[in-house]
Amino acid sequence: MNIRATPGTGREILVEYVQPYCFQQLLDHLRPRTTPGVEHVEGNTYSRVTFRAGIPRVLQVEDADDGHHLKVTVTSPSDDDLIEDLERLRYLFAVDEDPSFAVTHLSQDPLIGRLVAERPWVRVPRCWDPFETSIRIIIGQQISVAAATTISGRIAVRLGQEVPTGSGLNRIFPSPEVLAEADLREMGLTEQRQLTIRNFSRAVADDIIDFKSSQDLGDMEEQWRALPGIGPWTAMVAAMRVFGHDDVMPSSDLGVLRSLNRLAKQELDPKQLETKARVWTPFRSWAAQHLWQPPEVPRSS
Repeated sequence: MNIRATPGTGREILVEYVQPYCFQQLLDHLRPRTTPGVEHVEGNTYSRVTFRAGIPRVLQVEDADDGHHLKVTVTSPSDDDLIEDLERLRYLFAVDEDPSFAVTHLSQDPLIGRLVAERPWVRVPRCWDPFETSIRIIIGQQISVAAATTISGRIAVRLGQEVPTGSGLNRIFPSPEVLAEADLREMGLTEQRQLTIRNFSRAVADDIIDFKSSQDLGDMEEQWRALPGIGPWTAMVAAMRVFGHDDVMPSSDLGVLRSLNRLAKQELDPKQLETKARVWTPFRSWAAQHLWQPPEVPRSS
């Protein structure tokens, strides 16, 4: 990891990634899903606010355009405790993951093989904060991406901690303890979804839901689905994004189904998708990401 100070802009850190890599693909996934006030994608830059030991910090991530690194610019009154922030960024942008194993397996498939072979750089985006992303996934059940983003922003602005950054990124997403007791009326959520968020937050606060240890996929799904309002789609997407499972297929997802039906030139239902996806094991999450994002995403590095 290379670090240099740049007068007037803060500290710059070069983060190496495993090739092939396309930062634009990850940005295109994150762009419509960023939580207002907490994170933002503008142009070719991802930005996020953090707050550690009473010190606010804004991180900006962009492609270093050297074919090997992302460039992280840190604006903060202190450079202490950067390691955790950088590890979170590495996980979010999946820089340490090697797509070659998934490509070798999936490119042989008669249905999605050409799609995978043409885009060997596709990554499965992970997450910055497990709880924050889990709540965003729960909010996103059965509503549009844009609507879920709007509601997530309301929750962050109204219930999150305000921090002084001198920019529009000035909110820290509320903690499990806060959301477990929060009045979520007038956020745009159904009563059932409000209850799900509070129950899930309480389960996290009480360590019933554990983000710290790696979990078997079956155990994780069983634990999550035991909570009212958590269904298979929510558990599967969380397994991909939060826990980093590589062999997950959210078969009821409309975007995945739409792409698959276009490729198959027939109307398949979730059950049929599950059957077809068995041959993609152990890389069903990677297959899902290829189907989620349109093939027109250009390779930038």
